[in-house]
Amino acid sequence: MKEHETSNYLSRIQLTDCHTNLEGLTKIQGNHMEHIPFENLDIVVGRDIELGYQNLFDKIITRKRGGYCFELNTLYAELLKSLDFSFKPILGRVWLSNPQKLPPRNHLAHLVELDGNTYISDVGFGGLISSIPLDIHISTPVYDKDGLVKVSPLGQHQYMIQRFNDKEWTNLYSFENIEISEEDISISNYYMSTHPNSHFYHHKFVGRSTQEGRIGLFNNKISTRKGIAVVGKKRIDFGEDWIKIIKSEFSIALDFTEQELNLLFERNL
Repeated sequence: MKEHETSNYLSRIQLTDCHTNLEGLTKIQGNHMEHIPFENLDIVVGRDIELGYQNLFDKIITRKRGGYCFELNTLYAELLKSLDFSFKPILGRVWLSNPQKLPPRNHLAHLVELDGNTYISDVGFGGLISSIPLDIHISTPVYDKDGLVKVSPLGQHQYMIQRFNDKEWTNLYSFENIEISEEDISISNYYMSTHPNSHFYHHKFVGRSTQEGRIGLFNNKISTRKGIAVVGKKRIDFGEDWIKIIKSEFSIALDFTEQELNLLFERNL
């Protein structure tokens, strides 16, 4: 990433500079989640999800769109690299819906090495993931702006990220501290963005962090959270009202054709 591109990226997440330490990583992750939304709308309308650097930079930084985990965390890695952070990618298994079978490795995040410690840093989960980096070797719960979160060991090189929901610990996703390849990432991205069995293929997900919690849009239902508590819900009619919400609440200006918009609104009406 060139110097001016790094500057533009930091400007996109409303930072002017950043130190290569835990405080700097925490600021980058939190600001990234607040100012760059999670969204899978290109998948719903049938656009190819290409993970090349120039494609991602143009979409997310220049055109100020969002993306889903493979887009957001792939581009995030380029920012970390430009700021001299040491990191590696991992693939996670999502457990949010309490699946009966072992879920696939279909979520991308990164492990960052700082001062002999290993932190998981993730800007692309789209749900109640931690807004701060988590030391994977410390299982003591920590507070972020949404409440308590922790990393629990599962076995050799295996970990689970969990969020406390006022009653019990909820599993978010598990991961392994093992090497993966670019092909692993490409295969997972291709399946999640093109296969009819992928929940991203049919449903519309848009969300971003806020100072107090998160605002999220699932198909045509928008909800606002303060911490983990839902404090507002509303149904949005597909069409002009829906597009206005996308722009006003998530700062996304869609560039879809009429045919793409029809497909966007046809699914899950």
